[in-house]
Amino acid sequence: SRPPPRRAAQALPESESRRIMRNIRANKVPGSLAAALDTTLREGHDLRTFGLGTAASMANRERYARFTSNMYAVYSTMEEEMDQISSLASSSRSPTPVSLFWDRFGPVLRRAPHLSSDLADVGIDAENCAVSPKTKEYLDSIRIAAEEDSMHKGGRLLGHAYCRYLADLFGGQMLAVPTRAALSLPSATPRHYTFLAPIQGSFSFDVSNPPRLVTLRGKRRAELIEEFYSTLNEAQEMLQQDRHSEGEVGAIVQTARAAFAHNSEVYGEEPVVFPALQGCLAALTGMMSRG
Repeated sequence: SRPPPRRAAQALPESESRRIMRNIRANKVPGSLAAALDTTLREGHDLRTFGLGTAASMANRERYARFTSNMYAVYSTMEEEMDQISSLASSSRSPTPVSLFWDRFGPVLRRAPHLSSDLADVGIDAENCAVSPKTKEYLDSIRIAAEEDSMHKGGRLLGHAYCRYLADLFGGQMLAVPTRAALSLPSATPRHYTFLAPIQGSFSFDVSNPPRLVTLRGKRRAELIEEFYSTLNEAQEMLQQDRHSEGEVGAIVQTARAAFAHNSEVYGEEPVVFPALQGCLAALTGMMSRG
């Protein structure tokens, strides 16, 4: 006899991402920044638009190039702003919430160079690529957050970083194979879906002389995500100790909500339904042809 639907669902193997999320501790601390930001993920991440927009990017190389150009602009702008804040914090020996986060994870999380290489694969110069109107609005939001952080030693950019990197760490890596198959891209691409990290120990390292790096997966991925959330809570404590930073924690949460809204607008800016069907068919055909 067929098992009841609930029992059948329980019999399915638990995904690695779901297991990681279930076992993380730092985002379950009551009143923590990590927990508050997870609320913005549940309420603000438009899975339908994200899914359709991602599938549409696989419809053809031209659509993929436009999508990747927009993502390059977003990541490069955000990462350049965090670089500047971290550099100033280092020279003044006065850490900020953003420098705390970026010094700890920047070498692993940085995506702009990988996106630039992915664009080169389809004949696009990242430094001269066009971006969409909604992407420009997204970039303005990032720059405003960075300006506020620089003035008040705040952490608004953490809201943008949460929106971008957590989704990449949890689900983005599985998108590389269908994208490569759909568009007949070179092996080991697109690069921006793959994270490399030291095999053990700290996630911070000298990029000019890196240690042995391995693809981030399994236990190592879980360690990074746990530390990511813990660092958000450390940033919250840093802000709460500064009497001039009242309201900054709430501002991070509001910035994350705005980032998710901008993300949805960028993903849904072009028509998505028919191109998404084209993308799914291309991915399926490509994977079947590759065996």
